[in-house]
Amino acid sequence: MYIRGYVILIVIAMTGCSSTPKPPSENGGMFRERNEGFSLLYKLMSDESKVGGIFIIKSASEPVKGLVKEIGAACDGAKKQMDGFPELNNRIEYDVPDLPKLEQESRDLEAKADTKDLLTSTGNTFQLRLVFTQAQAMAYAKNLCDALIADEDDPQIKQFLTALSLQCAGFQQRLMDLLTVKT
Repeated sequence: MYIRGYVILIVIAMTGCSSTPKPPSENGGMFRERNEGFSLLYKLMSDESKVGGIFIIKSASEPVKGLVKEIGAACDGAKKQMDGFPELNNRIEYDVPDLPKLEQESRDLEAKADTKDLLTSTGNTFQLRLVFTQAQAMAYAKNLCDALIADEDDPQIKQFLTALSLQCAGFQQRLMDLLTVKT
């Protein structure tokens, strides 16, 4: 009888341990995938909010400079809005990028090369590279938003993602207009 009571206690204790909810990042599946997407978008918005700082050491025409600063302000605003999402939904985390090692290394190498190209170029070449990298970033931001919208069930977050997607698409188009080939 004493052993049976002890076994029941162990079973109850083990059941209690196994029902302890895991943090969202450890749940896997849909929550993890969603947080991976949100992590990428949050990092992108954070990075893009700082791009205008290049004008401390570089110069560009007013149309390019103005648009890049406008994008930076919009991305900073989006990042600040995203800061409040975990309060709306405690399953949202921004530190779950979880890209494959080679993908992350590739992105890091590309970022270094882009930075070097921007810092070592001048004049029209600098502006062309800046506009091109910004157009790529805005296309990526739009696509990240669209992918996140597909599985988003919170109406407020879905509205934010929809608006950000449209805003990034607009920025991308304006940047592409600056890249038009002149004959």
